[in-house]
Amino acid sequence: MSFINSIFLFATAAAVLPVLYHLVRRMRARTVPFSSLKFLKATPKELIRKRRLKDRLLMLARAALLALLALVFARPYLPSEQLPFVDQRASESVVVLIDRSLSMRHGDTFDRALSAVRQRIETAGPDDEIAIIAFDDRVQMLSSLDADPTVHASALGMLEAGYRTTDFFPALQRAEDVLADARHDRRVVVMVSDFQEVGWSGSLADWTLQSGTIFEPVSVASGEPDNAYVEAFELATRSAAEGEAVRFDARVAAIGGAAQRSRTVSLVVDGVEVDRQQLPGRASAPVTFQQYVTREGYYQGTLSVDSDDLPDDDRFYFTDRMDGRPNVLAIDAPAETGRRPAFYLRSVFDLDEGARFGFSAAERPTVGVLDNAQVTFLSAAVTASDRSLLQRFVEEGGTLVITASEAFGAGSLSSTIEAFGMGRIEGIVEARDQLGYEVIIGEIEVRHPIFEPFRGNGRAAILRPQFRQYARLIPAEGTTVLGRFDSGDVFLAERAVGNGRVVFYASSLNTAWTDLPLDEMYVPFLYQLVRYGVGASARSNTYLVGDPVPLEGRAAETVEIRTPGDHLYRVTLDEQGRGYFRETEVPGHYAAASEAGRTLFSVNVDPQESDLRRRDAEEAYAAVAPPQDDVAVTPEEASAAALETDERSQKLWRVLLIAVLALFMVETYFANRGARKRNPTGPPLQRQPAQARGRR
Repeated sequence: MSFINSIFLFATAAAVLPVLYHLVRRMRARTVPFSSLKFLKATPKELIRKRRLKDRLLMLARAALLALLALVFARPYLPSEQLPFVDQRASESVVVLIDRSLSMRHGDTFDRALSAVRQRIETAGPDDEIAIIAFDDRVQMLSSLDADPTVHASALGMLEAGYRTTDFFPALQRAEDVLADARHDRRVVVMVSDFQEVGWSGSLADWTLQSGTIFEPVSVASGEPDNAYVEAFELATRSAAEGEAVRFDARVAAIGGAAQRSRTVSLVVDGVEVDRQQLPGRASAPVTFQQYVTREGYYQGTLSVDSDDLPDDDRFYFTDRMDGRPNVLAIDAPAETGRRPAFYLRSVFDLDEGARFGFSAAERPTVGVLDNAQVTFLSAAVTASDRSLLQRFVEEGGTLVITASEAFGAGSLSSTIEAFGMGRIEGIVEARDQLGYEVIIGEIEVRHPIFEPFRGNGRAAILRPQFRQYARLIPAEGTTVLGRFDSGDVFLAERAVGNGRVVFYASSLNTAWTDLPLDEMYVPFLYQLVRYGVGASARSNTYLVGDPVPLEGRAAETVEIRTPGDHLYRVTLDEQGRGYFRETEVPGHYAAASEAGRTLFSVNVDPQESDLRRRDAEEAYAAVAPPQDDVAVTPEEASAAALETDERSQKLWRVLLIAVLALFMVETYFANRGARKRNPTGPPLQRQPAQARGRR
C-alpha cells in the first residue's frame, strides 16, 4: 500500500492516547450516607474482571478510530503491480499498423514484424478492442475493431510483404478514422515498421495524430542498412545492317557495407547470358552493355547484380521490340493520269536496303498493303469502302497523312476529312488570285515533335517555301492545329482516332501547288513526320510495380494477361478498344494475348524503396505523436500526477471513512452500555471508613 500524503501517518501515534487515558483513569465514587451496610452484598471479583475486559474493547475501538482517521488524511492506494488478480489498467482501443512494403522483405524483417504484432495481440486486456491494418503506399484493412484474438490471428495468417513503396501518411489517416468509432476512451496507434526514411512524405510535415491519441512506434529493423540495387536503366536502339544495335546503360547504387564491396553485373537476353562485368565497390557505378538483336518481334531480358538480403531489387526486367524498318505507304492517282504518283515521296524514302524506312506505293488501299505499313500518305480520291479500310488502319494504331492535291478534288477531300472527324474543307484557295500573294508558313507549334528539327536556328528554314494553292480546312473540335499559313489558314493539323492518328497537310507533296519539295526543309520535314507517325502509337514496355498498363485492341475484346507467378487475368476492353491491367504487383515479365496478337511488357520495383536508410523509433514518435501541453513538467511532477490518478481511481479513503463512522458508533454503544451497567440509577456507592460508621 502507498500513500499520497504520507506525513499524516505520524498522526497514527494518536492511537496511544486512549490507552494512556484508560491507564490513568480512576473511578471516583460519590459518598452517600447510609445507615447500615448489613443489607449490602459484596461485589464478586468475576464481575470486576468482566468489567475490565469490556473497557479494553472500548479502548481498542477508540485507538482504531484515531488510527483510521490518520489513514483517511494520508489517502492510501494500492499500486497496480500489487494487485495481481485485479485488472487495474484501463481498457484500450488499439489500431495496429504493420508495414508490408518492399523494404520489409530485407532479411527477416517482416517475420519480426509479424511476431511483434502477435505479441501485442496476446498481451491485450480482456476488454481491449484491436484492429489490424497492413500498408505500403496503399492501405489494406485486415480486421476491424474486435476483442476476439482469433479474428486477428486469422487475418495475419496469409499476410506477406509486397513490392510496393512505403508511405506512412495514408495508414496513419486510416487509423484515425477507425478510432473515431472506438468504444474506449484510451485510444492507441501502434505502428510496426522499419521506419524507412523515404516513407516520410511531405504530407507528414505539418500533420500529427489527434490530441489524446497514444502513438507507439515499434521498430523491427536490425543492424545497419546494407543493400545494392539497380538504380537506373536506359535502353537505346540504332538500326544496323544485321538487325538492331541495342545499348543498355544502367547505374548500380549501394548503401552501407555494400558500397565497399565489388560486385558482378550480368546481362541476360531471352534467357541467355550475353555479357558480364565486374564493378568496383562504390556508392554509385555506371555500367554499359551492347548487343545486336537480329530477330524481329519482342525480346525480354534481365540486368542482374549479385544477390543480397534484399534480392528483389537486384534484377531489372526490360522488354523491347524490334519491328525492322518501318514501312511507308503512298496512295496516289494512277500513273496514266500524268500526275506523277508519289514521285517525290519515293525519292525521299525508297532508297537502298540500309535505309531507315521501307517504301511502297499503291493506287488504292487494300488489307494486304495496309497491314505492312505504319504510316500511309493519301494523295488521291478514295471510295467509301476504301475509307472504311483506312479507318480500321488508323484505329488499330496506324498514322494516316491526308494531303491536298490536284488528284484529290475538293469534294472527295472534304468527304474524307469529315469521315475522320477533322472538320470540313471550305474549297481550294488560289493564293495569288484570292489573296494577291503566295502564302508561306507563318506559325508553327514549335514544341511539337514534328517540328523538332526546326527549333532554334532551324526555324528560319520553314518560312522560305511558298504555297500557290492549298485546301482551306475549318477544324472541328478535338482537332489540333499544329501550324498556319501567314494568311491564318491551317497548314498542318492532327486528330487522334482510336489507337492511331490522322494528320492533315493542306497542300501537295509534289510541285503542283508549292515549291516545298525543292526546298532543303522537305526531307527533314517528311522524315520527322514519319518518325512521329511510327512512334505515335508506340508505348513503354517497362513499368513499375503498381502502375496500370494500358491495353488496346478491338472493342469489347477480352485480353488475357499472364503474370510472373503464372496467374492468369482477363481484361475486357471498352467500346473504344481500350482498357487497363492493374494487377502489376510482382516484378518480372508479363505477357498479354488477344485476337490482335501478343504483347509483352515488364514490371520492376521502384528503386526509391531500395534505399534502406531509416529513422529510429524516437524520431518516428517525434514526427507523429500529438503535441503536448506547453507547460513544462518535471519527472517528479509527472510521477506525482500518475500517483494522483491511481489514488483517484481507487478512492480507498472513502472506505476508511465509512470504517471510522462505524467504529464511532461501536465506541458510543460500548461506552453507554458500560455506564448503564455500572450505575443503573446513579453514581456508584462508596463505603465510608470505619471511624465514620462508629460515630454514626
